[in-house]
Amino acid sequence: MYSKEKQQEHISQIRRVLVIQPNATILGVQAILANKKKQPLKLHKDYINRLINKIRKERAKRLDNYTVNVVLAKFQDEVEELKRRLWLIITNAMTPDKDKVAAIKELRQSSKDIFDKMFDSGIFTKKIGELTVDRKFSKEEQELLDKAIELDYGKPNEHSKNTGEDKN
Repeated sequence: MYSKEKQQEHISQIRRVLVIQPNATILGVQAILANKKKQPLKLHKDYINRLINKIRKERAKRLDNYTVNVVLAKFQDEVEELKRRLWLIITNAMTPDKDKVAAIKELRQSSKDIFDKMFDSGIFTKKIGELTVDRKFSKEEQELLDKAIELDYGKPNEHSKNTGEDKN
């Protein structure tokens, strides 16, 4: 088996062949690589097939991401234009209060819609019940946190239980 770096080099060379001859067969790619003048490359047809499949999957994923991004960008543009018009309604002194309230509700809803679309497309991820901390707290900071939690909930937190500390 080849190293990751060597595989990437082979993928790059196969990709070049496929750019020049998009309909090349596996055996055709194998022949082109083997007949290169500078550095002939003899690869097994099954290995070439696996790499071609990797290239195709990568292309499909890029196309999916591109399509999602294009649709999201269009939706964002439409929402921005809608928001601009809604603000004109809201700031117009001649607009009845009922229409202003409706415009404010629509403004809020359009922001929620854009967030939901971005969330659904995978731009944002929700980690329910998880708290990640990039650094460890000092002993003093941890004690302050424990005391704050006790004040809020009236009972020791998990950290206090695990370390055997008594807060009374």
